Amino acid sequence: MARRTWMVPNAVDAAFFEINAQPPPGAPPRILCVGDVYALKNQNALIRALDPLSENRKFKVIFLGNANAHDPYAAEFSRLVQARPWCVYHGFARRDDLRAHLRQATLLALPSLEENCPMVVLEAMASGVPVVAARVGGVPDLIEEGKTGLFCEPRDADSMRAGVERVLKNPAAAEEMARQAKLRAKARFSPGVIAQRHLEIYREVLSGLSSSPEP
Repeated sequence: MARRTWMVPNAVDAAFFEINAQPPPGAPPRILCVGDVYALKNQNALIRALDPLSENRKFKVIFLGNANAHDPYAAEFSRLVQARPWCVYHGFARRDDLRAHLRQATLLALPSLEENCPMVVLEAMASGVPVVAARVGGVPDLIEEGKTGLFCEPRDADSMRAGVERVLKNPAAAEEMARQAKLRAKARFSPGVIAQRHLEIYREVLSGLSSSPEP
């Protein structure tokens, strides 16, 4: 007989729930992309996908994460960023730095080719930042399409561009989506909720042990 397993996500730091994202008035929209720079994170494809959009819209894409200078993918990333005034790379971000960026973000873009349960998506939701994320791995378990976030296909430039443009063109709808996402994150991923779920599992396990017949 197979053993029973439980899946419980990590709790989101309570400090993220205290954030109410508000892009600076008059500044170009800020698109945040968080993750170490390597092929599976797909930053280079995102940059190229947004090239046509940059021709008629003002925005800034801010990249956070480590990059290995000896990795050809990271070297290409560096060339792409340096050639585009609307791209900025800030390197590794500590937790307080990430919170500062989320406070001013217009949206979070996650173009990854593979993911499990990316904490940055949960942190953005908790902070009230609209999310455009690749439909991969465990991400669809975190977001309800059109209600708490938007999906894109990470190998399809048009799909990534359309997701970003949808948020930029419809700020009122994006704000409502972010509001719903924050409520959903609080109900599912806040520390108290996750702690309670662990207690329920422990009680269930202990109850099963106490009711097991003696050998």
